[in-house]
Amino acid sequence: MRLPIYAALGCALMMSAGPAWTQGAPGVISAQDPAGVAAAMRYAGYPAVITKDALGDPMIETEYAGYKGTVLFYGCDTQTHSGCDALQLSVGLDRSAPLDNAAVSGFMRKQRFASVFLDDEGDPWIQFDIVTLGGIPAPVFLKALDLYSWSLTAIADEVFSD
Repeated sequence: MRLPIYAALGCALMMSAGPAWTQGAPGVISAQDPAGVAAAMRYAGYPAVITKDALGDPMIETEYAGYKGTVLFYGCDTQTHSGCDALQLSVGLDRSAPLDNAAVSGFMRKQRFASVFLDDEGDPWIQFDIVTLGGIPAPVFLKALDLYSWSLTAIADEVFSD
């Protein structure tokens, strides 16, 4: 039986005081520390390039389940763009034909760990918010990444099934 990535990584993190985790990411993940968020993502096998969004807040460009996406930082100080308190995992799926609200309602009935909305072109955006405040345990963050990727894959399979 194959363990989900969050279980395997969580076990490895909790059972090991090894240097890989020490060098790869902090034990606590916080939106206040974009470099720590990126390090945890890289440790879990996600690409993570720290950039800035249109407001100047931190943003991480990444990929979930083969789809390009971002980690947006929220609750940041409007002047310093630091002290953020939440993260949003986000991917937009580009369809050739617009999706309708009935399809989105169908996805939402099946998904517990993601939200879906349609942009102006009828393309679905899949998002997941994580409140970190001062910090959450790394295994909790890694599980959130895994659940988001799983939800994204399930939704994308339906979005592109026609």
